[in-house]
Amino acid sequence: MLFTSLHFFIFFVLVVVFSAILRRHAPRAEILFLVIASAYFYGQWSWKYLILIYITILTDFFLGLKCAATTTHPRRFLFLSLLVNLGILVFFKYANFLIESGNQLLQLANSDIHFTTLDFLLPVGISFYTFQSLSYTIDICRGQLAPRRKLLDYALFVSFFPQLVAGPIVRAKEFFGQLDGQRQFTFSMAQSGLLLMLIGLVKKTVFADNLALVADPVFDAPAQYGSLATLLAMYAFAFQIYFDFSGYTDIAIGAARFLGFRFPKNFDHPYTALSIQDFWRRWHITLSRWLRDYLYISLGGNRHGPWKTARNLFLTMFLGGLWHGASWNFAIWGSLHGLYLAAEKLLRIPLRSGPTLEQKLHRTRLGRGFRWLLTFNLVCLAWIFFRASSFDDSLLMLSRLMHWESQAVTPAQWLTMAALSGFLALHWLGARYQWTARSDRMGTTEYVILSVALVVLLAGFSVRESSAFIYFQF
Repeated sequence: MLFTSLHFFIFFVLVVVFSAILRRHAPRAEILFLVIASAYFYGQWSWKYLILIYITILTDFFLGLKCAATTTHPRRFLFLSLLVNLGILVFFKYANFLIESGNQLLQLANSDIHFTTLDFLLPVGISFYTFQSLSYTIDICRGQLAPRRKLLDYALFVSFFPQLVAGPIVRAKEFFGQLDGQRQFTFSMAQSGLLLMLIGLVKKTVFADNLALVADPVFDAPAQYGSLATLLAMYAFAFQIYFDFSGYTDIAIGAARFLGFRFPKNFDHPYTALSIQDFWRRWHITLSRWLRDYLYISLGGNRHGPWKTARNLFLTMFLGGLWHGASWNFAIWGSLHGLYLAAEKLLRIPLRSGPTLEQKLHRTRLGRGFRWLLTFNLVCLAWIFFRASSFDDSLLMLSRLMHWESQAVTPAQWLTMAALSGFLALHWLGARYQWTARSDRMGTTEYVILSVALVVLLAGFSVRESSAFIYFQF
């Protein structure tokens, strides 16, 4: 069930109405209702994969209780949680990747052995709800969280429909603190929720889906396009994936507001970043903090000197790349960001007393402009590996950019360049005025003007059939 569909709109209105009634008269019944509604929402993709979600829910709920109740080797329960959750994730997401990689190695070794890949669909959102559930058991075993005693509460935490499929990845403390509080359906939350959902719909159906018309043909058949078309497709995809993914999370956060929940923000205008580290503080923020708190720190973080810190950054981003998808392209994308972060870390080491190169560049407007331009283009180059269908296609596109072929600029390409410049300007304006962050604090005039503008954009420029959100494949 897509957020952009009429089916979701009807479903959502019914859930909000009945949830508000039950919250007022029977709070525990509201939780059961939301669990059932979330199961219905996910079941529209595949009812049979609900079994996987509830294996995760039951496993981590009872292992969390066991971990908190024992004083002798409690981490064995965490190990079981990791084994079950990562075992399911690896099987469904990486089994065919491992089989295909093994077949390639066997072919290189001139072996006649060939393994057949498995025939099944990747469960939608499995990476997101697995990480969210794992954070719960890890926090309990670290002594940072008390276990939940009611299974229904935990089932809602893992399966809550607004952020089930593509985040944001919510922490147990954040969710249960609100679930236990007095959640009220206020006009302010409804106002901000509606505006966020409108912003998300415009990002997806007006911006992202129209940018796909520029990016998709080139990425799907790069051999048929020249250098300028490749460059424009690279930039178009950079904005497409931003509008697509941040649009989803805006709708998710807005929908949760209607139900009395405030989720953490997941994006903060990442293309205004002045460094790769700054980019990851702004892009997919809830995943970044998950990787930091549960992987990077576990590897040693920055506790053992700059070189080991650089190693830990690289490993974290390499594994983060593989989390996105079972492909060497995703591993390369993550590795590039790992190398970027490691290089930045090492460049911050002063060779002699005085400011680092980064500090010197930051002192002037020209230096900050250079840092932004470098960061933006490094991120965009890495997106090629994220989007391209194969490693060969990635290399072909990079070759088109490195060996520039001059061609006449078509009117469509001039229009694309103007649109991309407009999106970049809009991105910077969004960073300045923070419309999403101020959605519940706007004055009436500003709110009405922005809402009307969004509705006009939706009515006049939405694509006829919106595609699935890009991050549904993860």
